[in-house]
Amino acid sequence: MGLSKPYNLGVTKMSINKVRYQLSKILSCLAQAYLLVACTTVPIIRNYPLGTVGGGYWEQDENTDPRFYRGTEVGKDKIGTLYAFGSNVFANGSKIEDTTGIDNNTFVSTGLQSAVRIEFKEDNGTCLIHVKDFKVGKGYGDTASCQHSIGTTHADSQMQNSVYHFNVSPQQTEVTVLSGLVKLALHADPSQTVNVNSGEEAIVTVNAIVGPRPVSIDEVNRRIRWRDKYTFSTREVDWATVGAVAVGVAAIGVGVALGVGGGNNHPPSSPSPRTPNDPSPTPTPKNAPPPTIPDSTVDYGQAVPAPSVHPLK
Repeated sequence: MGLSKPYNLGVTKMSINKVRYQLSKILSCLAQAYLLVACTTVPIIRNYPLGTVGGGYWEQDENTDPRFYRGTEVGKDKIGTLYAFGSNVFANGSKIEDTTGIDNNTFVSTGLQSAVRIEFKEDNGTCLIHVKDFKVGKGYGDTASCQHSIGTTHADSQMQNSVYHFNVSPQQTEVTVLSGLVKLALHADPSQTVNVNSGEEAIVTVNAIVGPRPVSIDEVNRRIRWRDKYTFSTREVDWATVGAVAVGVAAIGVGVALGVGGGNNHPPSSPSPRTPNDPSPTPTPKNAPPPTIPDSTVDYGQAVPAPSVHPLK
């Protein structure tokens, strides 16, 4: 009788390792998927409370494309966070589809049905945000405790601790002040200046400043109604959900790992090789009835020993 083929323990070990590797990949994918589910989209607070300290913010309507920098145009440090709405938002010509940092000296343009919000970082030194090359479009801003300087085709302006609205066309710049004060100067002749106070509005053309004049609340609301078309959101992690999911994923991992490590993964036993002194088995004739074993020869109270396994040489 020939010897049975020895069981390949190396192949078994490789199979178990492969299962564990696949398991780790599955658990990793599950964890990432659950984290995405746990991330919730939260609308940001659009308007700052009065007296907020910081760099302030700027929102711009569709078809608007000014340039932003802090202090000087030199340097590429991040000056704030840009929130995008719509599919036609670009920063220096590159398409922006989600929240991102904005580099110093960046052109931000919005196309049809698109808008942006930029929250400027607070500067440890003198905080000065420049909005330049503003040729067309609408912008709404809150300086907070910072100073904003806005340059259009017709006017140059400065404001601090103020909330303002600009509507720029090729013919004129319309400046509405919701709170605080805006200092206006004619771009073609900086010696012509005017202060526009809270609840007032001024119009600047290429060669003249008209106003300021008082504006009603209804007029102000009409000016800024375009903001209602857009919502700006950020992603936040629901840590309670993440914790619950982490426990579930860990339980799955432990269960599968125990199944791999503690299951029926032992190599099958091979019969002991016969020695020359062992008697040869008596061949059983064909069609012979099965042998009868008396009940007294089997003790059902004792475990039957498993066949021994000899180490491979």
